[in-house]
Amino acid sequence: MQIRRLLLARHGQTEWNSVTRYQGKTDVPLNELGRLQAARLAARLSAWEPELFFTTPLSRARETAEIVEAGLLMEATPPLQVLGDLAEIDFGDWEGQTISEIEAAYGKLYLEWREDPSKVTPPGGESFPQVLDRVGRVFEMIMAGSAERILVVGHGGTMRAALVCLLGVPASLVWRMRMDNCSILGIDFWKDRAMLAFSNDTAHLLVEGVEAASRLPIPD
Repeated sequence: MQIRRLLLARHGQTEWNSVTRYQGKTDVPLNELGRLQAARLAARLSAWEPELFFTTPLSRARETAEIVEAGLLMEATPPLQVLGDLAEIDFGDWEGQTISEIEAAYGKLYLEWREDPSKVTPPGGESFPQVLDRVGRVFEMIMAGSAERILVVGHGGTMRAALVCLLGVPASLVWRMRMDNCSILGIDFWKDRAMLAFSNDTAHLLVEGVEAASRLPIPD
């Protein structure tokens, strides 16, 4: 049986990312560096030929996906499908605030959430069990067919939730997993068993020049 690969890519940088300001459902666009990162991601994935391609409604992910889509070297590219359940976690009252501002205002609550988001909900925000419910549902739909190469451009929070849903990673570990802007994460499926292939791969972002970045293969 052929191994199927699910490739998850985080969106490029925004101005809020650059100052560690929580975004969540707030629709913050890519900045100039984010668009460069997306172009280098596009070069990296240009020859990968995904059979299915998904992104979220939020502009930072959707623009990243559109830049990748434009760079695919395929005669017939798959339609870019926008799925609401892939959107970032709703951080409620924390959105628009930096990490230091949240720490100063919420102290113990924020530390508890960082230790285990399944036990604490940001004020006015979305609980982690709610996130897992929608993320689990959408990835069940994405993986239901027979496609062997699937690309999803999304967000750090929901990518971490996907690891909980697909690999059984404890919720208490999700904020200990680094996922940089425009990094890629690979999950392989063999006989319905999900296996982590690689995580936080940013090799394409370290190469000066989009053309040079295209020489970097996707890890086997």
